[in-house]
Amino acid sequence: MTDPITPITPAQESQYEAQAAKEGYLQKDLVGLDQFANVLTGGLPDETISSRMARWDTQGKNVKKVVGHAMSAFLDLFQKDHGAEAESGDVERAEIVENIEATTGTLPKQGN
Repeated sequence: MTDPITPITPAQESQYEAQAAKEGYLQKDLVGLDQFANVLTGGLPDETISSRMARWDTQGKNVKKVVGHAMSAFLDLFQKDHGAEAESGDVERAEIVENIEATTGTLPKQGN
């Protein structure tokens, strides 16, 4: 059983994060629906289903490993490295929110 999840390079990660940072309104809405569906099925908040499946493929056990592998292989038919790209997008969107929240003045400064 070959694994559809392959580690990406730092350059690829930067590229995927840059793509996520430039998402338009429709893409952001679709990502939001994806995250909502993920939470409804027991996933982590702000994580897409694709990221969850990639994580299950690489870290899951038993049924989760099988489901994650099958879904990742299926998604790779449409987009190479889909799981890794989805994970990079989730990281970028989280970092954008983190940076915005850090500027509100209501949170303690880092290192204090």
